[in-house]
Amino acid sequence: MGETNTERLGYFHYRKLAKQELQELLDRYPEISALSGRELEVFELLLSDKTLSRIAEGMGISPSSVHFHCKNIYRKLGISNRRQLLITYKELYP
Repeated sequence: MGETNTERLGYFHYRKLAKQELQELLDRYPEISALSGRELEVFELLLSDKTLSRIAEGMGISPSSVHFHCKNIYRKLGISNRRQLLITYKELYP
């Protein structure tokens, strides 16, 4: 069965809301715009209580790749570790 018009509109409405939320996030924390798409994925997971090993497992990448992304994220955000990230972005916790 194909999608109905209502389902398609729901999808576009969802995308519009997601775009608005991202823009609000970037207005509040403009430095986040420096992150790549993959770094944004890792950034979001760093805000959780997951270990780096669990993050790697969930993303289907190696722990060393997660570590590499973390170093780039910290550098781009001007922080030096996950604790600083959690303190700086505590309002973004899931």
